[in-house]
Amino acid sequence: MADVVIQNPIINSPFAEPERHFEFGEKGITGRIDRGRRESSFFVPIAGPRRSAQLSLEAEWVRDRLK
Repeated sequence: MADVVIQNPIINSPFAEPERHFEFGEKGITGRIDRGRRESSFFVPIAGPRRSAQLSLEAEWVRDRLK
């Protein structure tokens, strides 16, 4: 995500239909305010690969073989 700090993230009244929203770019929120409602969309987090015990055992086996 982008490294944007928003000092006051509340830009609409809780009692009325939203009139403005923060713009999202390719890397996340930009901090720029656009008029109207934001288009509905999903953010799907993709976890990074986990290091498994099998990989560490294989690496240990290779180190032993190189000695």
